[in-house]
Amino acid sequence: MWKRKIGKVLSAGLLSVSLLAVQIPADAAGDTIRVALFIDNGQGYRGVVPSVTLTAAGGLEVSMRTKDGAAKLPALTGDTARVRVDEYHVQAIETSDLNRAQQVAQQLSQRKIDAAIQQSEQGGKRMYQVVSGTYDTLQAASAQAKSIAQATGQQPVVKGPMRVEAGRFGSLKEAQDWQTALSSTGISAYPVILLDGGKLSYAVWLGDEVSKDAVQKLANKAASAFPGFSYQEAASKSYVVLKKDMLGSEAVWKYAFSPQASLTVKPEKGGSQSLIEVEERDGRKYRGKIELSEYKGNMAVVNELPLEQYLYGVVGSEMAPGWPLEALKTQAVLARTRAVGQGNKYGIANLSDTVFEQAYYGFDKESKDIRKAVDETEGEVITYKGKVAESLFYSNAGGLTADGTEVWGNEVPYIRSVMSDDTEPLEKAALWYQVSLGDGTFGFIRSDLVRETGLTNALGLKEAVVTGDGINLRSGPSTAYHRVLTSLSAGTSVTIVTEEPEENAYSWTRGPYTAEEVTAMINASQDKNKGPRISGVVQTLRVTERGPSGRVLEMEANGRPLKVSSPDAHRSIFQQGGAALRSTKFDVEETGTFTVLGAGGKTTAYPKYGSVMAIGADGYASSANGYNDQFLILNGSNEWRVATKQQMFLFRGTGDGHGLGVSQYGAKAMAESGYDYRQILQHYYQDISIEQY
Repeated sequence: MWKRKIGKVLSAGLLSVSLLAVQIPADAAGDTIRVALFIDNGQGYRGVVPSVTLTAAGGLEVSMRTKDGAAKLPALTGDTARVRVDEYHVQAIETSDLNRAQQVAQQLSQRKIDAAIQQSEQGGKRMYQVVSGTYDTLQAASAQAKSIAQATGQQPVVKGPMRVEAGRFGSLKEAQDWQTALSSTGISAYPVILLDGGKLSYAVWLGDEVSKDAVQKLANKAASAFPGFSYQEAASKSYVVLKKDMLGSEAVWKYAFSPQASLTVKPEKGGSQSLIEVEERDGRKYRGKIELSEYKGNMAVVNELPLEQYLYGVVGSEMAPGWPLEALKTQAVLARTRAVGQGNKYGIANLSDTVFEQAYYGFDKESKDIRKAVDETEGEVITYKGKVAESLFYSNAGGLTADGTEVWGNEVPYIRSVMSDDTEPLEKAALWYQVSLGDGTFGFIRSDLVRETGLTNALGLKEAVVTGDGINLRSGPSTAYHRVLTSLSAGTSVTIVTEEPEENAYSWTRGPYTAEEVTAMINASQDKNKGPRISGVVQTLRVTERGPSGRVLEMEANGRPLKVSSPDAHRSIFQQGGAALRSTKFDVEETGTFTVLGAGGKTTAYPKYGSVMAIGADGYASSANGYNDQFLILNGSNEWRVATKQQMFLFRGTGDGHGLGVSQYGAKAMAESGYDYRQILQHYYQDISIEQY
């Protein structure tokens, strides 16, 4: 637990941490920490799944826990199991044909509806049920059944957690034997493990019903088909129903546990590197144990493990193995400070495994040097006046870190804008060419995908040809963020207009976006922030105030201020496909496409840095006049005049992240220059201490 108690400094704004009053407290991060892989408590990271698939080499050890006690469950065969809460779900189809079940499951998956194939034995025949969800109410399950009916053309059935108990038995083996006998009547029957006062017992339960009337009808049917048992409604609140799910062609055990219980799963075989894999978390492997519980209507999946071992995975997720040891130590102290400072954020977990707090991708991100960095800084955190500081870090400062006013709108006493050597990504970036095609199209192509011919045009611009087929011409110098304009074939002639580095953590562009696209982005943001919408189409977009590092503090469109929750939120206004601007250290360039009429006929011209370059039958011509709807372009004795204009906006910026605190690339550069981790932290933070928590 805590070596000494340190309080928490909370800064208001976008990155501030909230401590919650919750139903089920998690232990504060001390010797162990609880990390939510899936959870939804209404704030922060919100992501859930209906079931999870867990695997451990050598088998799984599963324990059940209630408020009255806990017990280890009997071992089942196999290294893999699935787990879900025993609540309402939807059965899309039941069939004896596995191929048919797989087809329906695929139909649902294509519609982004979760689907699992459950296996059971009924009347001596193997049956497959395609099931979806768990839902904590009948109404929610019924609503999903309608979506499934539309997706598959089938008539789905809502199933529930109400059942008939056929009897209690002295062992799981005995319950399984009687389950087989009862299933021979054609009734769905399951072995069940019950926990009462810390002691296990075993039963066979029948059905998956949604009402007491359905339970009574099933009891009457069972008594008629298989007399000799005292059939009654199953009343236990602490249990696990054992079912089977198909994973490919293999059936694995599924634990459907009651909302009043929780399950803890860990590898059956111990050892310093015993790991458990969570398929639904991208197949990541984790140290420690996995706890599963029903929390606020959904299944929560929490990884509990020693704090220092957790940091092995965090540092490897946030910073690359092979970076200088002092940079890795810097990240280790930052990560530990962030973990310690979260308190009980998610109620049953201290923090999540996402960048809402800090990335944690498990054991596979560990390495020898990262473990060394964590071990050599064991227990160290950043403090300010005896309290844990906000741990703030990000990829790249763009040369100058942010002041608190530039992110939250208020000062942070231990963070001021400082120089940061962040240029490594720019220095290593691949080269792209901005090129023009014969039809006037401008775009970007990677330099290694064209070959210069040795020729130049009338303006001295180099000519080149494309060297392969299916080469994409893009709106900007990257494959991640810039859209494809057209696809080029080998031998296509291009003119190289400019050179640009590939988008990187130091420098980047977004767009160009049409005025209509920018208007839609701004109005969506204004609606969200309860600000006035922009009428008409955006004609002007300006930065009206910047902070000490040059980051945007205020902007206006058509002379009207943009409303944001904090200065850093300006980068979230201008996004498409969920990708916001990398930082608020950006400029807005007004650009556009122009249709030009002239001696060469009608063609398209693109402006570049305040001038227009037009391509026509007579070659190239340029002008440095402003962007006017009547734009005069001279080409020898010919006059071309702009007939129409489409206005566009290009965002050009530096840096990646909010900019407060430590730049990871800056820390790398300082470490390579001989600074140790304490010096690095004290460069980016002012008046702080590094001490044991």
